[in-house]
Amino acid sequence: MSSFIDTTCLVCGTNEYTKVKFKQNFLPENLNANIFSARRTTEHYHYQMLECQKCSSVFSSPILPQEQIAVLYKESKQNYDNELTCIAESYIQYVYQNATLFRQKDRALEIGCASGFFLRELQKAGFKEVFGVEPSEDAVAKSGDLKDYIFTGFFENAGYARDSFDMISCFQTLDHLINPLEVLKKIFELLKPGGIAYFIVHNEKGLQAKIFGEKSPIYDVEHIYLFNKSTLSRISQKAGFEVVKVFDIKNTYPLSYWLRMAPIPMKSTVTGIVKGMGLLNKRIGIYPGNIGIFIRKPAIHSS
Repeated sequence: MSSFIDTTCLVCGTNEYTKVKFKQNFLPENLNANIFSARRTTEHYHYQMLECQKCSSVFSSPILPQEQIAVLYKESKQNYDNELTCIAESYIQYVYQNATLFRQKDRALEIGCASGFFLRELQKAGFKEVFGVEPSEDAVAKSGDLKDYIFTGFFENAGYARDSFDMISCFQTLDHLINPLEVLKKIFELLKPGGIAYFIVHNEKGLQAKIFGEKSPIYDVEHIYLFNKSTLSRISQKAGFEVVKVFDIKNTYPLSYWLRMAPIPMKSTVTGIVKGMGLLNKRIGIYPGNIGIFIRKPAIHSS
């Protein structure tokens, strides 16, 4: 592994106001592609976490360089195929609830689209053409007839035209990026005037972070920048967007998923009891601590 690199508070542009929130708790040789696979049971590895005392941003620093992170994501696996329906339903519900935002449905793009399961929901919602970007070769291999519409690699290298999308979505991915502000600026360029971006990220001030502290799954080596409603709104505005709506996300998953992800004592015993009661597959909807945001590229008004 190469030397780590420093990162900087996105909102303030300086680390002058930061202090250490958590110390790094792993060795570089501990990291592999499995640890960079989404929705795994976390090892609770995280970089040193800094917290800005001026704007409340929380982020990892120092971190692995971009080229090493890229290899780990390229080799990562999509290990959550049994959960795809629940994930898609949790995300698409807010598109339907805010349907008036999407006056044009010609072209949509998802960054970090995995096997394209949300793209299929967008097709059902009326989007005529859907495209995706995904670095995991394993995930893209599972995309079936959507494979030709998914760029295998990173968003910065995808080469889409300016002003070409009515909607761009990105779920639980913005917090994985070394350069989220630059990516937001690129998304701004690709959206048509009046186009909508839809993101979901972990809420650093959410329920699970408060309950579990450093053991919360959000404090993870995959996560470089963590957001709250204020910091997510502020960097969106820095990129040129109008903030339309910021809201809490309700996730509905089987009880088995919640138990698997929760850092609770005697987990196997609790899981066994729940299994004995026949409740492992029962879907439970809660607000665990995720933020949704709709942001708009301002329309061009004629004088």
